Parts: sequence; structure tokens; C-alpha cells
Amino acid sequence: MLFSKKVTAIILAFILVGGGFWLYRKNQPNQEMVSPEITLEPTHQITTELVTPMSETEKQVIEDVFAKEGVEMTLLKDVAGGQAVGTAWRQYDGLKFYHKIDANNLTEPEKGFFYEGWLVGEAGFFSTGRLGIVDGRGKLYFAADEDKTGFRGAVVTLEPEDGNEAPDKHILEGSF
Repeated sequence: MLFSKKVTAIILAFILVGGGFWLYRKNQPNQEMVSPEITLEPTHQITTELVTPMSETEKQVIEDVFAKEGVEMTLLKDVAGGQAVGTAWRQYDGLKFYHKIDANNLTEPEKGFFYEGWLVGEAGFFSTGRLGIVDGRGKLYFAADEDKTGFRGAVVTLEPEDGNEAPDKHILEGSF
């Protein structure tokens, strides 16, 4: 009888200690921080002239290019602790370079902010334009008359409307 009381007391002690530890861990804030893997240093930024928005016909040409085999694609992962996801495509056909980003679960930017796409490589980085956001979904289309396949990283940032051309807060990242 004394033996079973000791065993019961030990089991009860384990349950209390385990339950206390579980409650302690449950009430701790999640402190996992995801830091950006791709660094955009202002000294490596390649500046270009602002590009006029693409027409629906120009966007359809890019969609048709990406419907063919041989197109490079990468998944974009959220590096800001949110739920955003995305996909980036690129293709150089010998004459023209095409790039597209399709992102989902983006939070609606506050007034004075916007999402911007970037291509990143050893030679530096450059903006591919603003993402158009509708109901949490963002799209970006980009075309250039030169080969940009040396830029292997794709980044989406959240930017303030402050006139600063350097990238700000990283939201999505991926590499081709």
C-alpha cells in the first residue's frame, strides 16, 4: 500500500510539473524571427528610368511567353512573419527578357505605402516595378530588351511613398 502511494505521488508530481511547463510555454510569445536571406545594399542599386504601366495587350504577351515550356519559376516565401506566398517567373528568348510575379495573402498596404518587385544579382539589384494589389493578390509584369538572367533573386518589398529609391522592408523572397 505504501509503495502504490509513492508511485501515485510521483506520477502526480510529473503531471503537475509537465502541466506547469506546458502552461508556461503556451503563454510565451512566439519569438521566432525570420530575417531576410537576400540583402539589398543601396551601394549596389542599379537605377533606371520609370517605366510607363503596361497595357493589357503587353501583359497578355508575357502570359503567353510563360505558357511555354522552359520557363524558369521560383516560389517566393514570406520573410516578414506573415502569411504571404508567391511565385516568380522569368524567361529570356534571345531578344527580350520577361519577368512576372504573382503574390497572394498580401495585406492591404496602409495609405502611403506600396509593394515593389526587385531582381537581385551579383551585379546589384534593380526595381521591376510596383505590384498591383486587389483583394490581397499582387501582380507585376516586367519586360526588358536585354538579358537579365544574371539576376537570380526575386524580392517583394513594402515601400513607403517617400521618394527613396532604395528597397525597404522585405516581404517575399526567392531564387531562380
